[in-house]
Amino acid sequence: MGKFRAPTLRNIAVTAPYMHDGSIYTLEGVIDHYAAGGRTIRSGEFKGVGSANPNKSSFVKGFRLTAQEKQDLLNFLKSLTDEKFLTDRRFGDPWQSRPATLNATR
Repeated sequence: MGKFRAPTLRNIAVTAPYMHDGSIYTLEGVIDHYAAGGRTIRSGEFKGVGSANPNKSSFVKGFRLTAQEKQDLLNFLKSLTDEKFLTDRRFGDPWQSRPATLNATR
């Protein structure tokens, strides 16, 4: 229970929302989540202190970052964006119409 396979960091800056349930909308929010050792949800069905959840991984303990360290981490994560991959039509939506030259090669 509560175990997930970690996805790649490639193109992480363009794959929001984050987390297994899509509940965090920014990379800054993800960093804040892990820095706090879990997220506190104040209301609703899942309210509670995430850092105290018994199903939480023992690897998520929390940490401190200066503002500069946080910005450096964000810049690093954004540097993992592969613009060539993102704009290569071969990896785009297969259901969109393709140029005649691509259709002719099949």
